[in-house]
Amino acid sequence: MKFEAEKEQLIKSLSISDSIISSKNVNTILSNCCFNVSKDSILIVSTDNEIGIKTSLKAKSDNNFSFCINGKRFISILKEIPKGDVIIIVDDKYNVNISNKSLRGNYSLVGLEKGEFPDLPSFVDKNSIEFDQIILKDIFRKVSYAAATDSIKPSFCGVYFLSEEKGKITAVATDSKRLSLINEDISKNSRLEEAIIIPLKTVHEISRLLTNNGKCSFSIGKNQCFFRIGDTEIVSRLVDGMFPNYKQVIPKEYKIKVQIDKNKLFETLRRVMIFTREPSYKILLHINKDTMRIETKTNDLGEAEEEIKIISNSQENIILGISAQYLLDSIKEMESDEIELKIMSNISPILLSPKDNIKEVAVIMPIQTKLEKEE
Repeated sequence: MKFEAEKEQLIKSLSISDSIISSKNVNTILSNCCFNVSKDSILIVSTDNEIGIKTSLKAKSDNNFSFCINGKRFISILKEIPKGDVIIIVDDKYNVNISNKSLRGNYSLVGLEKGEFPDLPSFVDKNSIEFDQIILKDIFRKVSYAAATDSIKPSFCGVYFLSEEKGKITAVATDSKRLSLINEDISKNSRLEEAIIIPLKTVHEISRLLTNNGKCSFSIGKNQCFFRIGDTEIVSRLVDGMFPNYKQVIPKEYKIKVQIDKNKLFETLRRVMIFTREPSYKILLHINKDTMRIETKTNDLGEAEEEIKIISNSQENIILGISAQYLLDSIKEMESDEIELKIMSNISPILLSPKDNIKEVAVIMPIQTKLEKEE
């Protein structure tokens, strides 16, 4: 059994499939990528039973056959092979011989029979939605940072997707201490049939594959979601659980509105954070009509204080305790020269958004305002 493929394309496709495979996988067959070879193409498949990837590339083969192999080892030797087409020969014992016309040697990896490697479902075209890749990439980037990575509530460990009307889609993520939301336009007649929670791992994998050009198709099956990006299909289980009522978290009223230069705030936070201690990264914001003073004091580390000019309708000084890391994460993803903060009181959620942009918002829960030694 033999096939030939262009080296760089084979490495690229194999890297896409191998990315989801964990070195800690106890299932031997799922620690490998499965090659399904036909006369003019190869379909490389991988799965961890939560997410699966299928990606194809052009090739020349003398037969139709399948085999499994450790993707990371295969990539390692392919990278050291001279440029051009590589020649792969698989014997009856599934040893995989790698060479090309420039080599006078023998390199052979131990492979496996396909055996019980699972077949992945194919993309569901019914009611699929098409995105510009750059738009979906932005959606995931602007909300995924707020999702939890280690919550006991699975619904916090993903991105909530829903359509409240045709031509619109909303993405939300929260870890219960902060929230990020974005509303985006899609094609006029498109609508997500049901609200779903996409696992954070899937969001990261999709984001890694998305580019600034081309289209991405998206659809929902039974307890699964599907993505198609070029020659690659991704299928993922959905998070089973009820997403919290995010609308209750977003403040509807405020007393104080602050406009502040994003870059100046970002740079100041980076400096002040050096004097905070994780996981709280606690700072104080002293806000009046013209200035915001950012300060922190931590035993054994030191103290920091910096003042930034703002535009505010505040008639008196208000002091807010907040996580510098959460504030930094939120404004980092906002594409605007100015950021707006809307505040009801020092114990109410803080609403952030780019100036004059109602499509995206972030919410951060305040923390205690008393400066003291952090545990």
